[in-house]
Amino acid sequence: MCGSTNHAYFLCLIDWGKILTDEELARCTEKIIPDADPKVDGWAIRPLDWPKLPELADKISKAELGFYHSRLIFKFDLQSTPKDLHGIRKFREELESKIENFCVKEIIPIIKSCSQRVKRPFIFMYPIFELNRLEPFWKFKKQKPYSLPTTCFFTELNDPKGLPSFGRKVKMRISGAKIIASDMSNWFFESLVSIIFHEGLYRQTRDKKRKLLAAPTKCKVYKGLENRLEDFADKLMATFHEYSSEHIRHRIAMIALLASIAGITIALANLLVS
Repeated sequence: MCGSTNHAYFLCLIDWGKILTDEELARCTEKIIPDADPKVDGWAIRPLDWPKLPELADKISKAELGFYHSRLIFKFDLQSTPKDLHGIRKFREELESKIENFCVKEIIPIIKSCSQRVKRPFIFMYPIFELNRLEPFWKFKKQKPYSLPTTCFFTELNDPKGLPSFGRKVKMRISGAKIIASDMSNWFFESLVSIIFHEGLYRQTRDKKRKLLAAPTKCKVYKGLENRLEDFADKLMATFHEYSSEHIRHRIAMIALLASIAGITIALANLLVS
């Protein structure tokens, strides 16, 4: 994930309302991602022509959509990068609006056409922005108490598999509507996505669905994790610290093992020589 390119990812979870059969799921996959061949680790992927849209042409250089079972991930390579939180918020709202419209007009009708048993599918969305650590967004004055770290959840987490080889810090801002992070290793990004789905979106669907069924609404796409923010943030931080500690312990153990092997090798070599 590291590099000079900046990205926006929108993780979407489909609540089907029913458990689909393999045939129904296969039909959905083919209709959502036509002619997806080959698939990547089970993900069907298609390009989106959104960079050609006038309102997005100067903001994104590439757009694509991946679908796997009940997960949708929109990926955007950013043409230009917002310089501050206001710019990120405005850009996020533009993309959310576009994704919401796309889901309501294309994805949800496809879902309904694939299974007559699915009456009221819902889609839950949460974005991640990944901005290179050299971008102006990350440059702020180190002053107390008025600085970027005190505007909301803001922390630095260990990325034990990031560059340089001994790991680096990932700056991360968490709020109810977004995560903004600096360069992430593949391991860090995949772990983050897993936590967002399992600790955020899956739990969000359970909480929200009870309310939706009790008070029906026409809305079908939901954004943010505001009602789970504290639990979600605490769990995310705790999980990453646990992951990092485990990787560091494993690395230290490997270094100790290699040192022991080297010591034994040297000792045996000295015995053979003598």
